[in-house]
Amino acid sequence: MIFKKYKSIIKEEVDKVLQENNYPKIEYQIKENTNPEFGELYTNIPFTLSKPIKKNPMNIAEDIQKKLKFNDSILAEVSKPGYINFKINYKNLCEETLKTNVDQLKDSVNIGKNQKIILEHTSVNPNKALHIGHARNLFIGDTLARMLRFTGHDLTVMNYIDDSGLQVADIIVGLKYAGFNEIPEDDMKFDEYAGDKIYVKMNELYETRKELVEKREYVLKQLEKKSEIRQYAKEITNKILKAQLETAKRLGAEYDLLVFESDIIFSNGWKEIFEKMKDENIIKLEKEGELNGAWIVKTTFKNETDKVIIRSDGTSTYIAKDIVLAAWKIGIIDEIFNYKVFDSQNNKLLSSTLNKTDNKTKFTNNSKAITLIDARQSRLQKIIKEILNRFNENKDRTYEHLSYEVVSLSKGTAKTLGIKTEDKKIIQMSGRKGMYINVDNTLNIIKNKVYEETKLRNSEKNEDWIRNTAEIISVASFRYELLKNDLNKIIIFDLENSLRLDGETGPYLLYTFARATSILEKAKNQPKIEFIEDIHRHLSLQHEIELIKNMSKIDLIIEESVINMSPMRIAKFTYNFCNLFNSFYEKSPVLHEEDKDIMNARLYLVNSFKDSLEILFDLLGIEYLKRI
Repeated sequence: MIFKKYKSIIKEEVDKVLQENNYPKIEYQIKENTNPEFGELYTNIPFTLSKPIKKNPMNIAEDIQKKLKFNDSILAEVSKPGYINFKINYKNLCEETLKTNVDQLKDSVNIGKNQKIILEHTSVNPNKALHIGHARNLFIGDTLARMLRFTGHDLTVMNYIDDSGLQVADIIVGLKYAGFNEIPEDDMKFDEYAGDKIYVKMNELYETRKELVEKREYVLKQLEKKSEIRQYAKEITNKILKAQLETAKRLGAEYDLLVFESDIIFSNGWKEIFEKMKDENIIKLEKEGELNGAWIVKTTFKNETDKVIIRSDGTSTYIAKDIVLAAWKIGIIDEIFNYKVFDSQNNKLLSSTLNKTDNKTKFTNNSKAITLIDARQSRLQKIIKEILNRFNENKDRTYEHLSYEVVSLSKGTAKTLGIKTEDKKIIQMSGRKGMYINVDNTLNIIKNKVYEETKLRNSEKNEDWIRNTAEIISVASFRYELLKNDLNKIIIFDLENSLRLDGETGPYLLYTFARATSILEKAKNQPKIEFIEDIHRHLSLQHEIELIKNMSKIDLIIEESVINMSPMRIAKFTYNFCNLFNSFYEKSPVLHEEDKDIMNARLYLVNSFKDSLEILFDLLGIEYLKRI
């Protein structure tokens, strides 16, 4: 809201004093105080200056503080052993915070300045349904996309479709040569059928039917040719992909662009990159040993082996395709695709094609490419970035790998979902063994649990309302559970914990929003702030002040979350924000307050809280409910 504004005012004035008084140029920060007695902000710059100018920090602090000139909105004070503290006038803080609207907030966090970014997330192989691990990727990626757009970035959200790899080959072998029917059994979604039935079974059949292994090699080569097999595979992968996109939509995620790996293979991109890599001596042809006839890249990383780019049989490894894709993203090579509408029911979603089209959109030449892939791919992503840096003439264009840790299942959740746990406390998922839980099934289990509770609490509501409400709560529960942790932390997903109405859960956030909405709906009039004289005097209790101060920091939290690529920061802030509101609710009666001015002030605070929470929910991808 307006906390960032005051932080900027303080920084500008301190900079001015330092410059006018010939203090050395140094890096310093204005930070939040943990003890409210000392004010909202402080700087430890006197300690940083103490060594170079050989003066006591306290003396430096007093000298700087005397020369700082603020209006009555900010008070600067010195505390031992040499801090400069800043107190923001609560009247200003309160009124400006409560008046701020979403457009003003967007203006204050417009750090993107229309910077062109492409963000790749989800990118699940089109041979199976999305599982919980993929859901973490999707939730992180979708939330980042919402954050980047909110802060003024020109963003393209991309989903990469690996339609020519081994796992796709397994599905084609199963359908073509192992007797699997193209029509799923028991009304299964096609992505679930492909992954749970065909893919898992094929990995068992390869052990007993060696002729299928040969068919797999044959299919793999055919996928990199303009063949009948390739065309058939395109039809099958598109069916799987459409089923995956249905799940993504259910989770609240959308994409701007689908890029198919097969289009990379048949584009001119690889030829261009291959020549660049040869010219820069990044790759070389092996002429002896096990890799005779293969093209490899020499890496400079310690303990990292050389990587094969082109196999001896002429087929490319997936890192070769990843290099082309990465180079295309940041404009090292020119546009290599044409684009068409992928689905007639959604004309906003485009997909790559090599056929001529009327669409003139160009998605290359981004100033930044962010690729969201789990931490197991970090080594390969480092190699890709190293290669790009060797022939990237424009250093303003950057390629970044954003990594995150995997999701495992708690023992109790695994049992609920029908997985044998033996004596393990944590269950790691495996696609080949069929030990993964797809997202739709997980959501359905959550929804069934939520449905019963929702029906019990809202017996007068009709069936459609109950089911829709249960769906929204289920998605919120799932999203928040996978967003609230640091990206570098392995998540142990537990169904029961995610559904609690108390504690750090999605339902708790929704419950808080519904509580605020209920208060406002029960009020006869919605007060306007201009009619509430000295509103800060009527919101002077400590828990009210804390709620307003927290609200004033939303702009800083959003900005810091984007800079650090951390959806968790917004998730944690939202939870703490809800805690502060519920504390206010318990301690400050609103509708039963006898003093009309205090009641109106509190009503306005509730309304501002609700508006702020809507912004945070939109960033987190949580759909809000007036009642749960």
